Amino acid sequence: MLTVNRATLVGHAGRDPEIRDLKNGGKAAIFSLATAEKWTDREGKPAESTEWHRVVVYGPAVKAVETMLRKGDPVMVEGRIATREYQDREGQERRLTEIVVAGPQGMVNMLGARRREGGSSEPPE
Repeated sequence: MLTVNRATLVGHAGRDPEIRDLKNGGKAAIFSLATAEKWTDREGKPAESTEWHRVVVYGPAVKAVETMLRKGDPVMVEGRIATREYQDREGQERRLTEIVVAGPQGMVNMLGARRREGGSSEPPE
């Protein structure tokens, strides 16, 4: 039986990405992504609900995220849903669900062209 674990989200970066060095010499970019749903309630008033997602990026896309993505920017991510457990500083068991962008199936697409110094929207070399 074929199984698929794939998430595609389009929203806005909730904060600037945090770049972490990994033990294997690589890097990871971590940021939050907000997706919103808007509707009209029974009384005809506009309503909105925002979901927050933790996104972790590995591999070549880290450099683009590090140099181009900023809080509030529109972004699309494709990756897999991963849940992991850990102990916090107080010894409490915690569960964390995140979108992992890695490998050939992972993708980050910045949807708004950010103007760079000198007028270029291209990422720095």
